[in-house]
Amino acid sequence: MIISINGIGCWGEGLHGWRETKAILQGEAQHDRTSLKLPPPESLPANERRRASQVIRLAILCAEEACQQAGCHAGELPAIFASSNGDGYIINRILNSLASPAGAVSPSLFHNSVHNAPAGYWMISHKSHQPAVSLGLYDETLSAALLKAAAEAYAEEKPVLFCIYDAPIPGSLGAIRRTGSSFGCAFILTPAPGPMCQLALSLKEGQCADDPFTSLPESLADMARHNPAAQILPLLQAIAQGQDHSFSLPYGANHLTIDLTHAHP
Repeated sequence: MIISINGIGCWGEGLHGWRETKAILQGEAQHDRTSLKLPPPESLPANERRRASQVIRLAILCAEEACQQAGCHAGELPAIFASSNGDGYIINRILNSLASPAGAVSPSLFHNSVHNAPAGYWMISHKSHQPAVSLGLYDETLSAALLKAAAEAYAEEKPVLFCIYDAPIPGSLGAIRRTGSSFGCAFILTPAPGPMCQLALSLKEGQCADDPFTSLPESLADMARHNPAAQILPLLQAIAQGQDHSFSLPYGANHLTIDLTHAHP
């Protein structure tokens, strides 16, 4: 199955948009992992903008940047939103509230806690009536979501928004589920050859044993090893450097192989 990438969005700690991320992955800029700027998306109505959590901002910023780069109308795209952790900050606040003497949970916390909250905010912000799927498969979320988005673009013969994101979980949950930093990425996937690059995806038997993160700068390699969404960084590095590349991601008892090729004049 072959699909094209026509737009990219990328935000996270020290990664404020694809242009800045691309320069870091090309070795032209340093990665400042202490910096995190996630402005409220201007597309959201005022009430929703106020209520949007950091995870929701992260997802929408990535998705909007990918749409802008591809020249797509955001409200016309079916979407795949994916996260391994969901909104751990909100979940932790709810658990703390439940453990308090009052035990009261804010309604805004509750509606932000569900796994499809970012997709819901996205559809509100862009008045979208297109289908949106929210996925979470622990450490294999990236493999499952990318395969789902690619298969939909290929089968339906139309562009699909793919967006993956994860952020640290505070409190006792975070001590068990370590996630070192915030990271999100979005693609516009199309079934036709595009101006940027193409992906060939295939499922193969057996688990992959290689470490795909060794070529990344040290801070980004650490991010990729401790944030499920950031496992996509080797692919972004190959795109930034204009290199054809192949790497694998775990997917149950099998693995997903991703072959990247660039469009050449």
